[in-house]
Amino acid sequence: MVHTHPVAGGVERIATGLAFTEGPCWLAEHDTLLFTDIPGNTIQAWSAAGGLRTWSKNAHFSIGLTRDLTGRVIACEHSTRALSALWVEPDGTCGRRDILASSIGDQVLNSTNDVICTSGGTILFTDPPFGVRAEDSQLHGYQQAMELPECYVLAVGPAPDAPRIIIEGIYRPNGLCLSPDEKTLYVSDSSEIHHKVIAFGVGTDWTVSNRRDFAVIPVGVPDGMRVDAEGNLWVGGGDGIYIYAPNGGQIAHVPVPEMVTNLEFGGDDFCDVYITAVSSLYRVRSAIPGGRKMRPSI
Repeated sequence: MVHTHPVAGGVERIATGLAFTEGPCWLAEHDTLLFTDIPGNTIQAWSAAGGLRTWSKNAHFSIGLTRDLTGRVIACEHSTRALSALWVEPDGTCGRRDILASSIGDQVLNSTNDVICTSGGTILFTDPPFGVRAEDSQLHGYQQAMELPECYVLAVGPAPDAPRIIIEGIYRPNGLCLSPDEKTLYVSDSSEIHHKVIAFGVGTDWTVSNRRDFAVIPVGVPDGMRVDAEGNLWVGGGDGIYIYAPNGGQIAHVPVPEMVTNLEFGGDDFCDVYITAVSSLYRVRSAIPGGRKMRPSI
């Protein structure tokens, strides 16, 4: 099978002057990209029509964002160590905030980091200690003690509920992504010890099996990830985006002037790839649309 080369254009910088960007999330009905500026404690919004503006002025040091099936923006908050749901008002502004997960039993979460929503409404998120332990990374939150014995990938239902552990034994689980058919779950292990993406087979009720090392990032550590419609995995790294075929072979590298923290497919045809990279927001055209288009039932 001949695969389309995934990159269709050069990288352009569309916003800058921010402190540390993360969590890009496309609001298709508003033609707007949301993303976090973690030290600034804000969620920013960017659109071609309106440029850059602040969407939430008190984001609780949010990092990863996604949409759920109802259209809420799901946010990983460092300072609260919780997973929250932010309602999007009809005019596109930020509305009510609800807490979805904050502890496992009587132990608070570490510092929720990245999040995705599945086609059935289950929300999966990672919980490394980056927001509470300065020794693990640049601290974006408040120095606090870990209460959990390790870091997990967790699942929570569409209604507020106690999260359940679906993956343990990853040293620093960070970015995560599902293949278009939701049969493979990718998790990035990001630390000075590990800089690899791990793949899992997905079974009934989000049980996982067949753990395997999928790719090792050559520069920096793997961070946020997305898939395109052909199942290629786009991974943020220290010097740009690395693109891997479903079999794990590297097929492209997109150089970016700053360290890439995350990326998101958007635009009218879902071929605009928005890139959060430390102080700036970049964009590149993909020849292949995004493989997981979130279309909320709103």
